[in-house]
Amino acid sequence: MRYFPLFFDTRERQLLIVGGGEVAARKLSLWRRSEMAITLVSPALNGELSARQGEFTWLAQEFSDELVRGKHGVIAATDDEVLNRRVAALARQAGAWVNVVDDPESCTVITPAIVDRTPMVVAIGSEGAAPVLVKELRRRIESLLPESLGALARFMGQARYRIPLKLRRSVWERFLGSNGLEWDEQRSQGRFQTALEGEELPGWVLLIPADQDAELLPLKAVRLMQECDALWHQGPLPRALDELCRRDASRMEVSDSALPEVRGKVMLVVSSEADLTAHLKGARVMRVESGRVTG
Repeated sequence: MRYFPLFFDTRERQLLIVGGGEVAARKLSLWRRSEMAITLVSPALNGELSARQGEFTWLAQEFSDELVRGKHGVIAATDDEVLNRRVAALARQAGAWVNVVDDPESCTVITPAIVDRTPMVVAIGSEGAAPVLVKELRRRIESLLPESLGALARFMGQARYRIPLKLRRSVWERFLGSNGLEWDEQRSQGRFQTALEGEELPGWVLLIPADQDAELLPLKAVRLMQECDALWHQGPLPRALDELCRRDASRMEVSDSALPEVRGKVMLVVSSEADLTAHLKGARVMRVESGRVTG
């Protein structure tokens, strides 16, 4: 992974856009959603930018070297390749990140396609290799996410402090299980209260053979792996299985005779065919076998 996806705080940050044409207008449309203070430098503006002058500070002049000083980010969006690369070099020297349109090798950052349901944001990128594919993925994801998803996320952010820390995950699972991704003021509030008053969800274990081909896992198994709170494994953990599990799930190597008590949802990668059910202290056990999940 050459380009690592990262969300950064745009408050009290300065952005310089060099250019006054169509490409600069596209960049402005993206970055005006952030809280960065935007300065645009160009001797002239196209019609779209002229109509949007209230969204940025315009310096009606040619680019000069000192303009990058104090900027946290710089975008070179002119049709002059030599000028764009000069801007990029100056930005790097000044310690700012830089994005150069249609010149990935001159960039220190690239901007992804974005599905915006603030505060929920989905970013999609291909390291500059397949922009049309990225655009198609953004279109598909956008069609799956309801417009009210942002309101749902804001509610969950505000309500999380009403839930004891150790119960938060189970409460939110119950709530989303009944509510889905839509936000309805009256119904969703009621479903949250019901989830808050519910009992703790019982624990379960998903048994997966260590030699399981990750590409042949059934969809149900992949979904359950994403829900796991912990990943236990006998012997070395296959990387392909590790990457399918939640990043924040705890990882621990275990033995047949010393399995911890099951609390919550556990993925157990087994290196032998031994029946471990007796050691799992009454938890529900599910197995991945021949393209299905049983139990």
